[in-house]
Amino acid sequence: MKKMLLGSTVLIGLTSLTLHAQDVNFSGYLRAGVGENVEGGAATTYGNGATGHPVGRLGDEADTYVEIGLGSTVWEDGDQSFQIQTLLAGGTTEGDLDLQGNSWQGIGGEGPWGGQRASFREVYAAADLGGYGIWAGKRYHQRKDIHILDFYYVNDSGYGIGIDEIQTSYGKWNLAWIQNAEDWQDDYSGGANGDDWRRINKLDLRLQDIKVSEKGSLELIAIYGLTTLSDEQKANTKGDSDNDGLFLTIEHTQGGLPGGGFNKAIFQYGDGGFATIGAFQNHAGEVMDAVEGSGWRLIDWGVIESGRWNLGWSTMYAQRDITETIPDTNGHLAGENEFYNAVIRPSWEWNTVMSTVCELGYANNKKEGGDWEDLSKITLAQQWQAGTSFWSRPAIRVYVSHYMGDAVKLRDAEGVDQQTMFGAQVEAWW
Repeated sequence: MKKMLLGSTVLIGLTSLTLHAQDVNFSGYLRAGVGENVEGGAATTYGNGATGHPVGRLGDEADTYVEIGLGSTVWEDGDQSFQIQTLLAGGTTEGDLDLQGNSWQGIGGEGPWGGQRASFREVYAAADLGGYGIWAGKRYHQRKDIHILDFYYVNDSGYGIGIDEIQTSYGKWNLAWIQNAEDWQDDYSGGANGDDWRRINKLDLRLQDIKVSEKGSLELIAIYGLTTLSDEQKANTKGDSDNDGLFLTIEHTQGGLPGGGFNKAIFQYGDGGFATIGAFQNHAGEVMDAVEGSGWRLIDWGVIESGRWNLGWSTMYAQRDITETIPDTNGHLAGENEFYNAVIRPSWEWNTVMSTVCELGYANNKKEGGDWEDLSKITLAQQWQAGTSFWSRPAIRVYVSHYMGDAVKLRDAEGVDQQTMFGAQVEAWW
């Protein structure tokens, strides 16, 4: 009898665990691969996950990155519910050089036997309370990105609290308070208990789904950032580290393009600590620089699909004028800057699992007192993917990338030809 009771108890417990496991949402992203310079030595790139890829990311990635997300709805009652979400990420050191090379890629250090980083990117709880939602913790807060550039033109992510989905007759309101911290732009010593980090508190207000046509809508975003320094920290700073900033975005989305495609047209303006968005600056809205000035940019990007072919594209034009910086720390940001680029990625689907992909990119940048420095790239890839959509993943690809322009010549002046790379890569999300 005892054996039967024990067996029943174990069976009930296992069944309960199985049923509970079915409620867990498993999601993620990964990329990894191998690359080589045709002249020998490590593969190099002209962009990375931190800065984005001004001439396109296809064949321009020399790192490993992975995100593993686990979440679950833990309570429900009618139209109300509570969810929790975690996201663990890891990857090789960000940069333009391939630092991979063996099966043991440790945490810390440099080169193929180290140089990795790990983080909990998301740890938060959210509640749907019937008519509005609320969240608190650490999360990706409604990020907006251009996939073919790995470029986030709005990314006010981090620790905070927010209220979402407040529905009105003209759109949905979202409000959040998110904090950022940094210590590289000045001397912030003298904070509480020896704290030497600058805290930036950001108020993020968004009005979404403003209908302007049958398949067109607007989104308005305003992010205001304010630094908070102790009196001792203020006394130690050399420049305008006790600054604020305003970051505005107007985004128009037009649906109904071939194959369920869309086009997004964006205007962005930043002043004060957000003035640096007037360039090819990735993760706009996350970090506020210790500068004064203003900047703006125009972005257009989208995707269309038709039969066996599909196309992704992105264009950008940006200007900024940084009038004040901090000596010896962020002086490289000073002055006027002008930037523009264009990237297209067409592909042809041979069947449901194989395609040929091409990516063409051009970028040009001019800093005050300098000349225009351009960069262009062409990548050709043969790809095996799970489906025929532009967004079908996983994708296993072999590729060759060829770079041209002033940026290549400047690198080649170091004595290493960095013009043509080849390799293989997997990219996936689920």
